[in-house]
Amino acid sequence: RGGRVKKTRLSEYDSTRTGGIIAINLVDGDEVITAKLVRSDDDLLLVTREGMSVRFGADAATLRPMGRTTTGVQGIRLRSGDELLAAEVVVPGAALVTVTERGWGKRTDVDQWRRQGRNTQGVRAMRIVPERGAMVGALVCEPTDEVYAIASNGVVIRTGVDEIRSTGRDTMGVTVMHVPDDVHVVAVARATEPDEDDVVAEGATPDGEGAVEEQTAVTATPVADGSGDAAE
Repeated sequence: RGGRVKKTRLSEYDSTRTGGIIAINLVDGDEVITAKLVRSDDDLLLVTREGMSVRFGADAATLRPMGRTTTGVQGIRLRSGDELLAAEVVVPGAALVTVTERGWGKRTDVDQWRRQGRNTQGVRAMRIVPERGAMVGALVCEPTDEVYAIASNGVVIRTGVDEIRSTGRDTMGVTVMHVPDDVHVVAVARATEPDEDDVVAEGATPDGEGAVEEQTAVTATPVADGSGDAAE
């Protein structure tokens, strides 16, 4: 969340240790928010909760490979009180979908971000105002993708990316999800569909036995209620 990034060769993760191995050496108070597979010719787009962003290359000159037990380098310079929200791999022709706590959102073509160097404050990805809340989601999506928006009261909506208004970087967007005053959007996720090769006849598994389970959404609350398993 402190805006640091690190690139490590996959060969360094070859291990049979069941307890796992260190992927990054975190500084006090920091934590990992995401992990992505990248190629040297990819670009990364970092986005903060207060709507700032920076795009830079994953090439060795900008982001050289480092060992697993290193702390990485600064990807984006954060303003006081801000924190990193998302790190996305840029896809040509795609758009960045951004959503705030109060359900406002938009999509912006990734071409509106030019490649910069690391360790800068970057440019606005979305104009943030207090009454619309901080950003809770930033996803690079194709026009044919769909996204879920999940609210704190457990309500979920699914909408097509092409149905979300396309606007510039330094704008506030439009209402994507209506939420009551005491409710806020907590997460945004890209919808995925099974590959055609994985689709089998309804009620049968690939080997012809049993039923196929549909995709499910997993939700979690931040505090345990002490009651053990939830009631059906």
